[in-house]
Amino acid sequence: MDYSISIDSHIGPWGYSKNYIRSQMSGLKNKPVNVRVSSLGGSVDDALDIRQQFLDHGNVTCYLFGYVASAATILATGARKTCMSRYAFYLIHKVSNWVDAWGNYNADQIQQLIDDLKANKLENDKMDLVLANLYANKCRKKVDDILPILKEGRWLTASEALEYGFIDEIVEDGTKLNFDDAMKTRFNMFHLPALPAVESRTVNPDEENAPGWFNNFVNKFLKPQVQKEEHTNALQAQNKTLNHSTVQMKKDYQKVNSILKIEGVEVDRDGKVTLTEDQVKALNDRITSLEQESSDKDSQISDLKKQNENLLKNDAEDTAHINGDEGGDDDLTKLNTAQEMFNNVKELL
Repeated sequence: MDYSISIDSHIGPWGYSKNYIRSQMSGLKNKPVNVRVSSLGGSVDDALDIRQQFLDHGNVTCYLFGYVASAATILATGARKTCMSRYAFYLIHKVSNWVDAWGNYNADQIQQLIDDLKANKLENDKMDLVLANLYANKCRKKVDDILPILKEGRWLTASEALEYGFIDEIVEDGTKLNFDDAMKTRFNMFHLPALPAVESRTVNPDEENAPGWFNNFVNKFLKPQVQKEEHTNALQAQNKTLNHSTVQMKKDYQKVNSILKIEGVEVDRDGKVTLTEDQVKALNDRITSLEQESSDKDSQISDLKKQNENLLKNDAEDTAHINGDEGGDDDLTKLNTAQEMFNNVKELL
């Protein structure tokens, strides 16, 4: 199938922004629009705007592939029809935002922090309610039926997503997912929950449950238990806005950026930085080079110390000759030369 638009990365200013999608949609007026979606999410603000663009157009079909989470599910609710690959996964969850609370606080500051956190919670509760209404409208269910799913924050199979009403149709397109190291890293950066485990029983591929390959997939890559606790995702807010991306690019570490030849390092909400193997190798090679340079400097300083000791010894002998009857201009020249050499190295000692 030919797709009019493909959304396969971060949703927001650093990826598929509302302005970018608007520019793409402007040339598709009065035409059927097929949108391919495979994204772990991003900015709620951009996702809500893109959703409205799809609604305004009126003839958009979203096809979900791979891992479709968070903001990606929001924009998909604006489509007239939503289709999902049998091999894909679907995740909705409660919103989260960055909370900066660290250091020493007196009683008044603690109270202020409590008040700020309460106000922040109320803001998140409001957004959760808006999203619950949005999903409930799509699923034709009550808001009270959707809120527990948001709170649980777990991955749904295509069959589960269809049963709840988040999608309209399951398609056979797509391929079996490979949960490789790169995908594991992305899951960690976005603080996404583990994929659902499957009960240890024979699975009939014709059933509405997960296909047979899924058992092998889970047993090989994931922990054999279902995580029921609430998880937050990587949607970090800046200044308590609706942009909830948890990944922040920092350009402060100029020397590291220079070694890695990047614009800035990406730091998640927990202050963790993820590097590739090539980047770690580049840092290791640079540290090794600096250690060698330091060793060479130490050897050079040691040699200079020995030379200085010899010079001082020779100076003492030359001075004795000058104070006696022997010596002359040659002795004075040696003394001056020794003094100059000492002055040149004394700051290294």
